[in-house]
Amino acid sequence: MRSASVSSIRSTTPPAHPTFLDSSAKYHLRNLKITIDYSVPTSAIPGTLGSGDATNFTPHLLSCSTSNVLCFSRGNRVHFKNMGGGSEDIGQLCKLQEDRGDLKVIECGGSDMPHRVALGTTKGFVQIWDLKVKKMTMSWSTKGVSVMRWNGPVLTVGGLKGTIRHYDTRVEPKSKMKDLAPKWTRHQARITSLAWNINGKILASGDESGMVYCWEQGKKVPLDVGEFVQRRKKIQHSGIVSAVAWCTWHPRILASGDSKGILRLWNVEAGSSSSNGLMPGMLDLGASITSLHFSPHTKEFVSTHGASVTDAPASEGLSRPRFSMANSVTVHAFPSLRHVNTVSVMNKPYRDCVLNAQGTKLILEIPEENKLGICDVWSKRKELKRHSSFLDSAIR
Repeated sequence: MRSASVSSIRSTTPPAHPTFLDSSAKYHLRNLKITIDYSVPTSAIPGTLGSGDATNFTPHLLSCSTSNVLCFSRGNRVHFKNMGGGSEDIGQLCKLQEDRGDLKVIECGGSDMPHRVALGTTKGFVQIWDLKVKKMTMSWSTKGVSVMRWNGPVLTVGGLKGTIRHYDTRVEPKSKMKDLAPKWTRHQARITSLAWNINGKILASGDESGMVYCWEQGKKVPLDVGEFVQRRKKIQHSGIVSAVAWCTWHPRILASGDSKGILRLWNVEAGSSSSNGLMPGMLDLGASITSLHFSPHTKEFVSTHGASVTDAPASEGLSRPRFSMANSVTVHAFPSLRHVNTVSVMNKPYRDCVLNAQGTKLILEIPEENKLGICDVWSKRKELKRHSSFLDSAIR
């Protein structure tokens, strides 16, 4: 597998005998052969009617909270499961009212709001639920919902026509929240992917036309980053942007993947001569990319895949892997892009996938099987215990 990337994010002299940390997926990636019953609403099945946009309907009906509670759909019902092995097995949070449309997005809050869950519907309704008390705390309507992400108490909503809005749930009275929500309008196609970086300062957004923008918090004009295309910097894919993910140990490193199996790495440093936008790291993985996740324990990241892509590679200088990555979970080393390990959970395409709260297990949505599959990816990094020394006891 060939890769091309700039020296700012990769070593030019990789070790002859690569070594892996104890937490690496080299030793821990495996199919746990555990499944959970799961199903999507009828309108999310290709070729069916119901939502009005069945031809390009891509629901995001899987999310895991920072308290390790997995939320997922069974039709138009939202269920939850404690992934930490608590006493409660699987419970029901709610059933969506028929006049609200079908479920389209489920998104759990961050560490500051571990019990908050946002739901989006095909008719543009957004609901906020409290997992702890199992009650809806807020609801409003918008023109369309395709994907959502929390950034603290602010819910970022990507729309069907390319708009991005930021709803601050702290606004009082709640009736003013919609009017005060900032709107970003640079995208010209449906928003397919959103991700805030680790410090919540930069948002990456990808759309159906293959465009990715990076936005600094509070600014309505995207950053000038990417590779030069007709004298302008752009982050552009030839396929639908199916995943964007920020590095967990570097707030400026971004990974993006598309429906044609192209993985790209970017160093988002606007105006910097060391910006990776001039020559991004790139791999052609030969199968559609459905999600990307960086490890919090080791310098690796995982890509999950759907069906094989049969057309020619989108970029010159890239060769496809010798073995198929279709329907697989594949881990790559950073920054070398070296292949670490691959496993298949089921012989069917994956769609949405999430990491658990500890960053050790991956939960995968397999719609054709009406199942969620689970696999181990990484283990927690062992912290060294500090022992008191003779000097510690002597100096008092």
